[in-house]
Amino acid sequence: MRITVEATPIRPGHAAGVEAFTYGLLTGMAADTSHDLRVNILRGTLDQWRDQVPAEQVGWTEVAQPLRSDTPPGQLLRRWTPSRVRDSLAVRRAVNAVRQRSVPRQRGSDVTLYPFHSAPIGPGPSVVVVHDLRHLHAAFHAPGFAAVVRENVARASALVVTWPHPYRETLRLFPEAADRTALIPTPTFQPAPARATARPEPGLLVYPSSTAAHKNHATLLEAMASLPQCRLVCPGPLVEPEASRLLARAALPDLRRRVSFPGFVTLDELNALYARADAVVIPSLWEAASGAMLEAFSWGLPVACADAEPLLAQLEFTGAQATVFRATEPASLAEAVQRLLADRAHYATAARHANGRLAPRTWAATGGDYLDVLRWAAQGRPGPIPRSAFAAELSGEGAS
Repeated sequence: MRITVEATPIRPGHAAGVEAFTYGLLTGMAADTSHDLRVNILRGTLDQWRDQVPAEQVGWTEVAQPLRSDTPPGQLLRRWTPSRVRDSLAVRRAVNAVRQRSVPRQRGSDVTLYPFHSAPIGPGPSVVVVHDLRHLHAAFHAPGFAAVVRENVARASALVVTWPHPYRETLRLFPEAADRTALIPTPTFQPAPARATARPEPGLLVYPSSTAAHKNHATLLEAMASLPQCRLVCPGPLVEPEASRLLARAALPDLRRRVSFPGFVTLDELNALYARADAVVIPSLWEAASGAMLEAFSWGLPVACADAEPLLAQLEFTGAQATVFRATEPASLAEAVQRLLADRAHYATAARHANGRLAPRTWAATGGDYLDVLRWAAQGRPGPIPRSAFAAELSGEGAS
């Protein structure tokens, strides 16, 4: 089977969870050498991709793509362009039309995998990975992205959803696609090293995430003003326009020298932060599932998280305990952190227990589940869509 992976929407160091997901998935798929795997990437990023996916049998094709928002000029434009314009249907269609001219035709491929569902797919058999559908919800509605998602769902040969909550959302919003939609859960993106020994610095909070607006750093920073005993580190891509606002707030006297945004960090640097952390705080307003939460569990770190619906579903799925706060209320967040730190041993034990459910999951097994769906799509969808055996263990979620 000849597979093309369309990874040009992902610039290393800028795409956060989707980036980590794609690295892991490619590594897992490459573990099966019985197929031909080709990956389209942005020009100038080959060394970074090879560092993360060191499989010799992967064929890389570098593509120049214009109108990127993850370059310095694009970040500047994004900072000053109102979101209603940036996310509008007209602008999104125009940008996508220009970008699509640079996407190489998939000659000789049996099927194409699209790991980012908000970029348009091309002709031919295809599998689209749906991470979350926030752009279709009123609170996060972005007409341009919503239109792309709807068109991709309609055109894709198969859809793969990564977690039970967005899987249920996909079936609710697109019931006509139920017979070509599969749930394939992932491992923890960046689990703790096998011999990790956390030595927390009391009061050190960590929130690994991009600074996209829905990640809700703003509420977290206001809560930090009420937590003078705590320090906060927020590693992750600095996405405009929110990044400039957050850096300006962190520079004010009540937060100065207690809050830092180091930008994208290496895996070693991230592990060093987790090893020092006292707790992980997740104020996000929406997720497919929080990678930071799963990483915290793998380190045995206690978690405080927002009451966003996907995060609560994730706690239920993992059987985890966390201190939960009202997502947009700084006082509620500060109180949840205080409760967590007052009973840290209990929540740390709960984190280690929750990690046990996902610890056996590997990228090789995940890649195998994806290959089954890709093969099904390439062969013209004979019979029912393949189901992940691991998904069958998730309390009957979507695997029946």
